Amino acid sequence: MTSPHSKIKNATRRQAANFEYKLEDIRDDLETENSTKCSFDAILKYFLSLVLRDDDPKKRRLDVIQKEIEELQLKRYEKNLVGNGNTTIRGVSTAAEPVETLGETASTQLEHNNDKDDDTWFGSQKEQELIQERDNILDELLNEALESVLPVANNGDLIKMLENFATAFAKGKAESSRYGEFVRLCNNALQRLAYVNSKRQFREKDRLNIRFHRNDPSHITTHNKDMQDIHCKPDVVITPLIAALRAASRGLEVDVNFDKPPRKSFEWVDILSCQDFKLVNEGIPAEGNVAARTFFEARHPLPIATEGCSSERASDDVFLAENTLPSKKLRQSNSETPTSSASTSTSSAIVNNSKTKATKVETKRQQVINGRVQCESYALEMMSYSAGVHHAVNLLFTDGHVWIWYHDRQGVVQSDGLSIFADFSRFLVLLFAFQRFRAEDWGIIRCLNPQFIDRVENEPVSRNTPEPVPEPGIKFNLKRDLRNVWVPDDQGSTLATVVVNMDNFLSHPPHSLNGNTTAVVLAQGFDEDGALVSVPMVCKIYHPEVERRHEGATIQVVRKIAADEDKTMLKHLPSVLFYGDVPGCTTHRIRSMIKRRWKGHRTLRILGLRKLEEITTVDGADFVKAWLETVICHAFLWKNYVEHGDPSLSNIMYDPDENCGVLSDFDLSLLQWEPRVIGTHGTGTVPFMALELLRKKYWEGKIQRFYHHELESFIWILTYVILLYDRGIRKKNEAVDSWRTSDYDMCRMQKRDFYFDSNQKLANQVQENYKTYWRMARQLLYNLVLCHAEHQGQMMRSSANNAPRLASDNLWERFNSVLRSTLPPNSILDQEDLLERLKSQKPSFEPLDETIRHTLQAKYSAIVL
Repeated sequence: MTSPHSKIKNATRRQAANFEYKLEDIRDDLETENSTKCSFDAILKYFLSLVLRDDDPKKRRLDVIQKEIEELQLKRYEKNLVGNGNTTIRGVSTAAEPVETLGETASTQLEHNNDKDDDTWFGSQKEQELIQERDNILDELLNEALESVLPVANNGDLIKMLENFATAFAKGKAESSRYGEFVRLCNNALQRLAYVNSKRQFREKDRLNIRFHRNDPSHITTHNKDMQDIHCKPDVVITPLIAALRAASRGLEVDVNFDKPPRKSFEWVDILSCQDFKLVNEGIPAEGNVAARTFFEARHPLPIATEGCSSERASDDVFLAENTLPSKKLRQSNSETPTSSASTSTSSAIVNNSKTKATKVETKRQQVINGRVQCESYALEMMSYSAGVHHAVNLLFTDGHVWIWYHDRQGVVQSDGLSIFADFSRFLVLLFAFQRFRAEDWGIIRCLNPQFIDRVENEPVSRNTPEPVPEPGIKFNLKRDLRNVWVPDDQGSTLATVVVNMDNFLSHPPHSLNGNTTAVVLAQGFDEDGALVSVPMVCKIYHPEVERRHEGATIQVVRKIAADEDKTMLKHLPSVLFYGDVPGCTTHRIRSMIKRRWKGHRTLRILGLRKLEEITTVDGADFVKAWLETVICHAFLWKNYVEHGDPSLSNIMYDPDENCGVLSDFDLSLLQWEPRVIGTHGTGTVPFMALELLRKKYWEGKIQRFYHHELESFIWILTYVILLYDRGIRKKNEAVDSWRTSDYDMCRMQKRDFYFDSNQKLANQVQENYKTYWRMARQLLYNLVLCHAEHQGQMMRSSANNAPRLASDNLWERFNSVLRSTLPPNSILDQEDLLERLKSQKPSFEPLDETIRHTLQAKYSAIVL
């Protein structure tokens, strides 16, 4: 389970304006338990389920069972993720999840289940029965795979290679001496495994024809300038044969030199998996000494033990738990100077010996942690070179043990360790599965990954064949490539295909592992006859929590509200052209199949919108007008019981055709009449959030978001732009630049100091085209200070339920009054009309009446979900 602190760190990183995902961030993710642990066999059985033949009866039955299990689990989790009608707290759900009444079978299993993280404890009897049937099939698959690979495991030539690999662990040998031997061992095993499939139930080896290739000491170029402090230098990589040949020596028809560093550096698009080796204990592992004399048999997995000992399976967490001496404490210990008197010579020797031992323990501990961090950093690069990568599978070796690290947008699934020497047959089953992985099993989303298609599937092997010309973008068919696709019926022509330009980001290119990782890119639409649809289009590609309503459906609802209540608001809302989910891109399936709790799992969604401009493309009076129009639209929605959830500079846009502001990004919006999906992270863009929300309690779900919090965000947006933007170009300003941080405590302190210091010094920093509006911004800030002080007093005098509503009403009245008194007359187009429109849209700050709730449910429930 992800800890609350980890959720907070992830949420703030995702939302920070100057996102920088660096080495320390990766380490924080790992140290705050942003991972799910499982047995090696659990993830191995999941991999085997992926490589079953499509026409195999077990495959068909497994698909049916698993789909039904997931549906039951979704219903079970929805009971805990959905609050009642009066619940308005968002963020991390802290309520304990109730255990359902278990059937007799489930109760019996629960009594004998020692795995406290096993999600199946909470299932109904029906779910338990399906899981038992599924597990029986998975157990059969693993046993059959183990039996199939045994002739390979006991092949004399391969065992000799295994012995050579063990010899590379001898004392005095560098870690790098293992790379070549490991590559030769694995590639030889792959050649033999290609013909193993006794019952013909698994697929044949895939056309990727994978190879292991040494990479060290070659670097692979990172995608982000802020990541230069991370060494992207995996020791060994798995690549398609075509990429391995290209790196080793162009045009060779045999896989030679793969055990040597590449002559031509790999690119991340070439990499299917990374392997990193860590030397913790010197010398050949005990299992390695007897590997050549072992006759391997199919057997149950060996027990987990402390890493680096003589046991065949290991858990790095056990090692870390038993050796938890922190670096700071170690430094303090080393700084102590023992007395030099003869009477204390014995104790001094003991102290020195203890410090030596502690140093060794700390060194080993850091090696394990460094290996984790490097695996995570490789996954970051693998999942960032394209929006068309769903997950990454990497291996971490610590001495003779191997761990599987599976990364996706929800976090990390980490197996426990397996000895490659003592349980060689299981390791071969892993290679057997990898050899049969299709591109999709490696995490490649074909319809969104043209780089992979061009370099791997279209790349010629022969040096005489001309290089392929890359397509300018991705072309995908809405009905074929998306699930639950929606396209409006009122268009002049039916949208059928979309070409996405993945080289032209309108947002910052995503460079993060977890969360939404949103990418907004230019696109073009075509009808069923291939004719260009004239509407300018962008595609939003993102990974939201699947429990949340699709953003496209939310926009449809708010546009229907505008059409019913005030048609003038339609031009201030985004126009949806299509939306749908990409099949097979859920983080649910693997966690369900390894029996791990998966609350908050994500899916890949695509949303097509009519193209708008950044609101900072207009300046001065035009910006202030557009900004005010988004404030009005935001108030209109709250008046009609729609909570936007995240006003920020990137979420207010400009429509050049209508010359007006547009409120956008409804991914985290809430419809008050619907059951509330809590989700697993708070909402908000840190630099523009209300001061009251920039606290740990908010991210833990203990502070409720009200209207005054969102109205405050608009004040910070206005101030930010006035001090930073000159004719659409962002300048430097230390007073404001400090807000752009992922540390919400730091942002709160900086903004608090700022609004106490809005004096002449700041006035001199106002950008030229905004000088007319600085008095208005300063007064809004001043009244914000007064509102905060009055709110604190109300919290002490009034009931906890009433004070926030009084605060919303107070800020609303002050906001309108300041605009009326400080906005220079006729300084913006339609000024009086806009001020009157704002006043008329005053939201209700009271809880939603049950009668109104039922009316709204009946009215808008038919909108496509």
